[in-house]
Amino acid sequence: MYLTRGVDFEYFKDADLKNYCTFKLGGKAKHLIEVKNTKALIEVCYKCKLHNIKYKVIGMGANLLFDDLGYDGVVIVNKSNQILFRKNCVYPSSGVNVTNLISKCIARNLSGIESLAGIPATVGGAIVNSLGAFNTNFCDFIDYVICLDLENFKIVKLTNEECKFGYRTSIFKDGNFVILKAKLKFNYLENNKIRENFLFSLNKKITTQPLDYPSAGSVFKRTDVIPAKLIDELGLKGLRVNGAVVSTKHAGFIINENNASSSDVLKLIEIIREKIKSAYGVELPLEIEIVR
Repeated sequence: MYLTRGVDFEYFKDADLKNYCTFKLGGKAKHLIEVKNTKALIEVCYKCKLHNIKYKVIGMGANLLFDDLGYDGVVIVNKSNQILFRKNCVYPSSGVNVTNLISKCIARNLSGIESLAGIPATVGGAIVNSLGAFNTNFCDFIDYVICLDLENFKIVKLTNEECKFGYRTSIFKDGNFVILKAKLKFNYLENNKIRENFLFSLNKKITTQPLDYPSAGSVFKRTDVIPAKLIDELGLKGLRVNGAVVSTKHAGFIINENNASSSDVLKLIEIIREKIKSAYGVELPLEIEIVR
């Protein structure tokens, strides 16, 4: 696969995936490319598709569990970082860090997503997974999304409705699109009130979540039950498989306490699911994505 050389991307062979996810585990990527802008993102995706090469686009890797055997293809790390402001409308590229976006919005008295501060996510990841916390949903502020249609390989604009947002899901989950940019609309609010919301949410996150250990956030998706509540009720906090442990601070998290492997995490997930099903008759769907 030939790529135009320049400052638009960096290429790495046999890259250690633990450096590209918040779980800090996984094997090696056969090829890894960090793209610096939207143009490079499109070019790399196009070349992979043209040559029928397996690939995966990621942001901060905050919702991913990489396999111990690594990834036999191209991992594309999206580091596009452009943001355009026009009054109360914001146009970020998909690689923008959500917390950085929030900080820039606060400086302009733009309110809406400050409750999501501190969540490790890019704009693209927030859109794909319909990011939400503390009664705030990222997708509620999206006007439209510009993305690459991988089936026809053309750039398309999808309205909020066409994105089919739901609880931790969207049309982008099927992998048929690569998100490039978005338009978000916010409300004006006094700066001190926005900062209050920002600090309150950040403090709540710090006090209730095990941020001192690597993890991928909530492992299981909420349905009509709250997984963390059921796990806690069964006394499974602290349950471990080698270095993978159910957090004693938040039962919905599995943490990498001591050089855990992906297989440790998967085994622990299997044990939790079996115990929950046996006790409550409930199947726990995964919120994290397993990448092989």
